[in-house]
Amino acid sequence: ALLLVGGGGWLVAGRALRPLRRIRQMAEQVTAQGLDQRIPVAAEDREITRLVQVLNSMMDRLEASFNQASRLSADASHELKPPLAIMQGELENALRTAEPGSSQQQVFSNLLEETQRIKTITRGLLLLAQADAGQLKVTLEEVDLSAALEGMVEDTRILGADSNLRFDLEIQPGLWVKADRTLLQMAIRNLLGNAVKYNEPGGSVGVTLTAADGQARLTLCNTGAGIPPADQPRIFERFYRVRHSDSGSTEGLGLGLSLAREIVHAHQGRLALKESKPGYTCFTLVLRLHPAH
Repeated sequence: ALLLVGGGGWLVAGRALRPLRRIRQMAEQVTAQGLDQRIPVAAEDREITRLVQVLNSMMDRLEASFNQASRLSADASHELKPPLAIMQGELENALRTAEPGSSQQQVFSNLLEETQRIKTITRGLLLLAQADAGQLKVTLEEVDLSAALEGMVEDTRILGADSNLRFDLEIQPGLWVKADRTLLQMAIRNLLGNAVKYNEPGGSVGVTLTAADGQARLTLCNTGAGIPPADQPRIFERFYRVRHSDSGSTEGLGLGLSLAREIVHAHQGRLALKESKPGYTCFTLVLRLHPAH
């Protein structure tokens, strides 16, 4: 009798909890790119049906708000591009005609630098808005990642010249990937730029590119203060900037790492913080290899 009662209770409880398990599974699948998913309504129980309807209504409101925010960011970024381009052109003309060494030339130079900075922010916001909407355009082509990385490192050496940084390279030649060259270079340049910006005078930057299990693995490491443990889970959040304990200041815009991760995800790759401690920070980027000709 006890076995029968226990078995019957187990069956009844399992049947009663089945709709809740289905709701949980659907809720776990909802992401920023999957806000259009809804929980199917089943007429198993009136209260469960009402709960599903409430959750679906909430998802409708979330999707509408998210889409509106994404459109606003994309539209604002798109509308800012023409006036910024005009401003940059006018400032470049004014800078060429200004008397060398004059205060006017210095003012025009500063304004041009700030305009270029705003253009960078605008482009980043537009790309992030497109990624949120699942509309980030990736034009795939065969890219020699080894050769492209060597070129980007040479450009980065110029940024680190004033700090007397040492670059330790271990780049396996002939590694090809299928990627959008412009976007991929943007992501890697962000990582290289951070490795220089957050380094220390006389420090080093380590760049390693290897192949294993059909994947290209890029590891970028640098000396420096490191990322505090409390900040590490949030470094890929947009507009989140690490506050340095030594100076109490923050640097950058908080978009570089977020944009780099979105670009890597659009290539079905992975970007992660491997390790960070005082004196050492290391990121890894993994992409699928493409057979070379």
